[in-house]
Amino acid sequence: MTLATEQVASAIVDTPVAVDAAAVETLSIDAAPTYTAFAAGPGGQSFIEKKLELPKLGQFDVAVAIICCGVCYTDTMYAAMAEGMVVGHEIIGRVEFKGESVTNVDIGDTIGFGYIRSTCLECQFCLSGKENMCPKRTTFSDGVGGLANASVWDSRFVYKIPKEIEPRHAGPLTCAGASVFGALYGYNISPTATVGVVGLGGLGHLAIKFARAWGCKVVAISSTQEKEQDALTFGAHEFICTQNPITTSTKMDYILNTHVGDLPWDIFINLLVTNGTLINLGIAAKPSIEIPYMPALFNQLKVVGSLVASRHVVNKMFEFAARHNIRPEVEEYAMTVKGCREGFKRVTEQKARYRVVLN
Repeated sequence: MTLATEQVASAIVDTPVAVDAAAVETLSIDAAPTYTAFAAGPGGQSFIEKKLELPKLGQFDVAVAIICCGVCYTDTMYAAMAEGMVVGHEIIGRVEFKGESVTNVDIGDTIGFGYIRSTCLECQFCLSGKENMCPKRTTFSDGVGGLANASVWDSRFVYKIPKEIEPRHAGPLTCAGASVFGALYGYNISPTATVGVVGLGGLGHLAIKFARAWGCKVVAISSTQEKEQDALTFGAHEFICTQNPITTSTKMDYILNTHVGDLPWDIFINLLVTNGTLINLGIAAKPSIEIPYMPALFNQLKVVGSLVASRHVVNKMFEFAARHNIRPEVEEYAMTVKGCREGFKRVTEQKARYRVVLN
């Protein structure tokens, strides 16, 4: 819908910012100024449409018309735990207004944002480019997320989307892509390494694509034999089904665990080379994991975690994805009560092939 520039600018921006007259016709933030959001119902199994007021823009904020939002398994967990929460953190939108101090994006830019809402920008982690580890960081769960048609966000935590990447593909890259790329980049994985990927889902299928483009030998590890052809299509050199006896002679320098739930950890520990590393990105059901002690000791194995990437690495990820034509496989649903319910059901039941996007 269109709107009167002066009316909305005075309503949501402390200091109105000039908007190109030609761009006004494409704006879609309601002139009230309110916007539509979809909040989680009981148990995260249903959604409720609600109207919310857009907050005034701070000096570093941008008002964004949301184009689409991916659904991460983390969203389903938060929706189940917090009735009334508006989740969603794989958000792509178009900048429509901006605060007076915003310099990194312009009105009309297509941007991505989501998991990290803000950080202190003052601690040792923030000052060293590792703001994703800031102890005072806030995330999408500390406010309204991306299941909506508009948002206000700190411009210092948004990313310009390369023109080569469509919004529906860019959304999942802001979290799933950033997570697996962040592991490859953060742990300095060599292009000559052999990398195993456990779990062929939303993160796992992207981990295969990124690791293959990185130059690695890639081994897909799944409990589902039916996913073998998909894994090979995505770029895996080898496929292992854990429901069958493990007969491979391949040993791996790194294993990226993207699986949701508990695993037979002894199997994966024994697939690592001496000095190998198991990198956990997935969510485990139990508060601890049981790693076989003697193999870890005598082979000097490392078991580590990897959080979503810092801003610098996210930008590198988008450059890399554009250059190597890396795109997630997506299922698309409408950004409606019904669409949210259907999309979340696919993710919760781990049936999505391979990432759900609401638009």
